[in-house]
Amino acid sequence: MEPLRLAETHFSPEVNLDKDRSRFEFFGKSFPEDAKEFFNPIIDWFMKYVESPNRETTVIFKLDYFNTASSKKIVDLLNVLKEIHKQKKSIIINWYYKSDDEDMLETGETFSEIVNLPFKFFPY
Repeated sequence: MEPLRLAETHFSPEVNLDKDRSRFEFFGKSFPEDAKEFFNPIIDWFMKYVESPNRETTVIFKLDYFNTASSKKIVDLLNVLKEIHKQKKSIIINWYYKSDDEDMLETGETFSEIVNLPFKFFPY
């Protein structure tokens, strides 16, 4: 499976998706003009990945900010990842948030409840 790498821009996060290296990472800010256009290739990549996932999958979100449209697409992405959990394989979401950003912590907790996946929370 080919890796998917997207460089960070002023409007979108850095994305590193690499099955062979077990790297699934999102860093930066996400408020692209068209969230669907930005996130759909990522969601498509994960839809292929969940057909034959690694034994253990850890997805890292270290986003300083994202808008409502991005939030909806992140939930869509997390719902795809639930397939890994249904296959009885390990899936963990590592959710990083600035130590003074209670809103980002609460958003991660809400996402965890919505999709019913194990999240670990890390202040930085």
